Amino acid sequence: MKTPKLPPLIIKKSPSAFYVYTYKNKWDSEKKRSYRASFKKVGTVTSGEKEGRIRWDDHFLAERPELRDFICERKGKDYVFTPMNEGGFTLSQAMEVKQLHAGATWALDQLVAQSPIGGALKRAFPQRRDYLKVLSVAYFIILNQDNNISKYPTFAEATRLPWGAPLHPSSIGRIFRKIKKQQIENYFSAVQEGLIEQKKKAGDDDKLTLALDSTSISSYANKLPNVERGRNKDEDNLPQINLLMLVESKSGLPIFYRTYDGNVPDVQTVRRVIADNSRLGIQNVVLVSDRGYSGTKNINDCLRNKVGFLFNMKCGVSGSLTQDGFF
Repeated sequence: MKTPKLPPLIIKKSPSAFYVYTYKNKWDSEKKRSYRASFKKVGTVTSGEKEGRIRWDDHFLAERPELRDFICERKGKDYVFTPMNEGGFTLSQAMEVKQLHAGATWALDQLVAQSPIGGALKRAFPQRRDYLKVLSVAYFIILNQDNNISKYPTFAEATRLPWGAPLHPSSIGRIFRKIKKQQIENYFSAVQEGLIEQKKKAGDDDKLTLALDSTSISSYANKLPNVERGRNKDEDNLPQINLLMLVESKSGLPIFYRTYDGNVPDVQTVRRVIADNSRLGIQNVVLVSDRGYSGTKNINDCLRNKVGFLFNMKCGVSGSLTQDGFF
């Protein structure tokens, strides 16, 4: 089989990928030299790096149909062609075919597709398709009792994941270290918008019911932000971070979170969430919580900001709005 010939190509980097372009030279009579005058995109390097397999654009394949019979990879400055068989595999690939566990991750794929999660991740982490990497790590954490990240490569070797390429623990660390607070905010905002849009399409006029709860997370790292000594729910002699979340009751999706200093009481964190909710502009909301959040100040804040609430109240407590016999 004759190896295809390619026109002059150049690789250009965008914020999210490396693209392949053809170009034409034009002669500059004054400077007595040629220069690249026009470019046309013809493909994408699928690895997300300068080297790797090329996915040709449809218009380029229409012009050069012989490319359909080969896998093309960029190695260094060269383009290497490997013939494919009828099944679309090279001989070496066919010999390396392996079975992957896919049942559990397929089920997770369906849940992601039916919820705003996939779109929200793509909106928040578009660079180098990091949203697929983040989702793959989430699958690993969900499906493994021992979610020590050092075990991810072994899990990925035998499991079909959104990000199919190898991912070393150090690479995972770099991905999460470069996540900025604004990206997290963008993710939760996209989830909120997606949920509200789904409610509109379904003709659901009910209020958005949000379960509210917080927990403390003990930490050995005293230098992390928000790590302070306070009332430790785990009853260990460690400082902690307080994490509060709002979870949409029907879907179970978290749509809002905040971390607070470990010495901030739970009841005070709710007032901040109500204030943040007013800033976010989430309308038609009911907050549902268990004991510990039903202070008079929290209730007044809800009433003032037109936020519905269903709190577990204690009767007969000084300052409580509820007394025995009144509901």
